[in-house]
Amino acid sequence: MDLLLAAAAVTASVRAWRLGGRVRTLSSRLESRDRESHLLGESPDPAQILRHAYRAAAGILPLHAFELYRVDAAHKIYEYWTLGGPSDERRPVRDPTSPFIGEHVDSRAVLRFAATETDRSFAPMDLLPGSEPTSRLHLPLYSGDVLLAYLTLVSTEPIDAHRKAELRALLAPLTASLHASRNWEIAVTDELSGLSARRYFETRLAEEWARHRRYDSPVAVALFDLDHFKQVNDTLGHAAGDAAIRRFGEILRAAVRATDLACRYGGEEFAVLFPETHARAALAVAERVRRALERESFSSDGRAFQVTVSGGLADATGLAADERHQLLFRADQALYAAKDEGRNRMRLWTDRRRSPRPRKGPAPGGPDPP
Repeated sequence: MDLLLAAAAVTASVRAWRLGGRVRTLSSRLESRDRESHLLGESPDPAQILRHAYRAAAGILPLHAFELYRVDAAHKIYEYWTLGGPSDERRPVRDPTSPFIGEHVDSRAVLRFAATETDRSFAPMDLLPGSEPTSRLHLPLYSGDVLLAYLTLVSTEPIDAHRKAELRALLAPLTASLHASRNWEIAVTDELSGLSARRYFETRLAEEWARHRRYDSPVAVALFDLDHFKQVNDTLGHAAGDAAIRRFGEILRAAVRATDLACRYGGEEFAVLFPETHARAALAVAERVRRALERESFSSDGRAFQVTVSGGLADATGLAADERHQLLFRADQALYAAKDEGRNRMRLWTDRRRSPRPRKGPAPGGPDPP
């Protein structure tokens, strides 16, 4: 009898130890998920939002794939994010070259993976109670009845009901953060070009300048100006000018890195901020942009036309801590040197280059320099 009692006590102790281990593991996962979920709303930057979301999800299940498709109001995919980086530092990264960009999302097809909770609310069907364990989850993310994104998770292990419940708790703050991020992007984006607005560019430039001062990291700026733009508007109409601005915005977005920032600076002028980059390296990107626009053919009311662009680049080399304004001034000098030399070219700032003629400042639809 004593042996039986001792064996029962040992068995109970082992079960309690195992249960305690599962409770500790679950508590740790919940704590990690809640910590990352709390951080989701701290920044409108989708890179930070998705990094926290990935960490939280990876604390719930072993992830093999994490893919997110952001969808605009026209139901077209405008961003694709997938895992990148070293194996020990994997994180979601934006892939601007993805063939999915620009594809139309069939909302009726997406609803196959969603269940109606209310008249204006949808939840991922794969996460509903009673759904079968699976290693792949298709998760449409709705804010009310608006599709914001589509998330695909692939696990190396079957995803059971407990893990699905944890993931469902994560989706609410993720969806809210992506919704806030999209609203923020609309607020800081120039509608015609699709690029960032000038005010946001200036905010980011101040941040990158502070980082440059603190860590002595390089930072470069490029200024672009569409050549003879007033002539396009005067002879072909503003619709032709708008088409050129819209297309140039697309070219810039495709050329720069996710860490760079392209903006419409005013009228036919554009600017790009290149963090952690010297001007000579940024020049290669600027040349690709110039050549891409040079190859474009435009048409307005049956009349063909072409548009070229000039640009100037400068970096922070040799500038004092309080000379942030000189960065744009130097890029502007280089831009006007490119104009003086015949347009349709890129130029680096150099203190050996003569100063160009005084500039009148950017004005929408204003004339090119003489």
